Amino acid sequence: MAFWFTVFLITVFAFLRFAPMCRHIGFASATAVLILRLVAIAVAILLFNPFFIPSHQTVNQKSRIAVLVDSSISVDAEGRQKAIKALLSALGDGKDLFLAWAFSENLKPLKLEELQSFSLGNQSRLSKAVLEALETLRPDQLLILTDAQDTEPVPDEQVVEGLKKSGTKLSAVILPSNLPPNLSLSVSPTQAFLFSGEEAKFSVQVSGEWVREKSAIQLRVWEGKRLAYKADLSLVKGKGQATVALKPSSSGWNRYRFEVLPVKGEIWVEDNRQEVLIWQAPTKLRVLIVTGQPNFEFKFVKQAIEGEPNFEWVAIASLPNRTRYQQGSPKLMPASLAKLEKFHVAIVMAPTADEFGIEEGRTLWQFVQAGGGLLLTLSEPTIRTNGWRFFVFYPLAFKALNSPSPLRAVNGDTLGEQLPQMPEVDAAWAISSLPSFVQIAVESSGKPVLVWWQEGLGKLAIVAFEGTWRWVMEAALRGEKPETQKKFWRTIVRFLADPTKGEGEKISRMHVNLETPKPPPSELSFQPEPKRVEAWVKATGGQILKPDDLGAWVKNLSQAKTVRIATKQPVSAMPLPYLILLAALTVEWWLIRRSGLT
Repeated sequence: MAFWFTVFLITVFAFLRFAPMCRHIGFASATAVLILRLVAIAVAILLFNPFFIPSHQTVNQKSRIAVLVDSSISVDAEGRQKAIKALLSALGDGKDLFLAWAFSENLKPLKLEELQSFSLGNQSRLSKAVLEALETLRPDQLLILTDAQDTEPVPDEQVVEGLKKSGTKLSAVILPSNLPPNLSLSVSPTQAFLFSGEEAKFSVQVSGEWVREKSAIQLRVWEGKRLAYKADLSLVKGKGQATVALKPSSSGWNRYRFEVLPVKGEIWVEDNRQEVLIWQAPTKLRVLIVTGQPNFEFKFVKQAIEGEPNFEWVAIASLPNRTRYQQGSPKLMPASLAKLEKFHVAIVMAPTADEFGIEEGRTLWQFVQAGGGLLLTLSEPTIRTNGWRFFVFYPLAFKALNSPSPLRAVNGDTLGEQLPQMPEVDAAWAISSLPSFVQIAVESSGKPVLVWWQEGLGKLAIVAFEGTWRWVMEAALRGEKPETQKKFWRTIVRFLADPTKGEGEKISRMHVNLETPKPPPSELSFQPEPKRVEAWVKATGGQILKPDDLGAWVKNLSQAKTVRIATKQPVSAMPLPYLILLAALTVEWWLIRRSGLT
């Protein structure tokens, strides 16, 4: 405060003396004296206050050179050792200029001599190691020895930005990879439900990652300690597949373990096996076929069911006097529509109102609700007498189609895709007024003629056409077996049947805990990407090197660098302001003395 008060007084005094000085020494000399005094005051102010002038300083520093070595198990050990030896040989006595780091899961500092004896890691976090080295060291030159596998990749833009921001020139030696082969097994489905005597078919897919040559592997299926299946599979381009059919030896749950034996060099076998479960019902599929007076359609449907060895059946038909008679498996007789517990599927063919009643319809409806399957076929008398209404409690409508009627299975429908290609039939009726939950399996002229839906725990299907018996006759005329007709009816029956009907308590007792394949760790499945590393190198102006190029690369490195450092200097530390102040005061004194005022 005293300084500024003194400056103020001197400035005011200088201006007050200007007029008297003009009278004694003239205007020009008085102006010169005033200017010199103001200059002296301004310089004094500059010296008193901390004013700085920016400047630059040039210094010489040692270059920071770092080496990152990929120590993950994916790198070919022989190729890595070759590159390290070439680097150490090229460095000679200049090892102290380099900072060495090994990386896998983490970045670990090492002495250069330790690069030949570091421990291997599982992961290969390449891009994260580069960014961490940049943040820690900010090297001028960075050399990485890697196979370019990156198990936790960071976006390339982020890596390149980090390199450019730190002013690092990246060079790389792309090492060969030595990823071990790995087989993985996939089985579909993982659960199957069968009747006694049936087989379950499983689709087996084997993938051989890093298995480059055509090779044979062995597939085995174990039921406990019993070898249930064995076969050799060929892997072509790392892929192999097979279909395995298994027939359980006992009812209830049966557990199977699929496995492929490991190939040479495989170290991860947790995905070489998978378990599946098969539920087998205690009986064969049991079918009850019921009609009024039998006709050709009933006769040949019964033959199709009778010819299937895994079916047990009973057929009930009426004599002309409406007396009902039975035929079929003796252990299932006598059978009745009033007691359906021992059956899985009931087929009611062409019912009419004078042959069936409300009680029978209600019993069959309860049978479906409890898990049974009901197959209802139609005929002209059935539609004319509304005989179908005893069994289906929905307001359906039927319209006759032109005869003969072509049939087409509907793609995308679960049942339709299982049915064979079907010839024409004598008569068909389009089903309309269908509820939204009804599925269409077969169409004729674009109209639904075979539909099905889930009702309670069971399924119900309606076949609104007749004349499939002609398929048998036409096949006989050609000297062929009636395979189409048999497959058609057997497929529908098997689709409607539920092997778990009445077995819910037994099924729920078993806690399903299947052994499933465990995918390999990332270090065994991530493919190296040399092009990523090449892009980083190109972005920084570095080089892609081979081990033999390391000598020339080290020789061309600049071991020192010139750094220009920005600095600032206070005005009070410079001689110029003092010279100006001294000159101003001296010239002022000279002018005043020359004028005779002193």
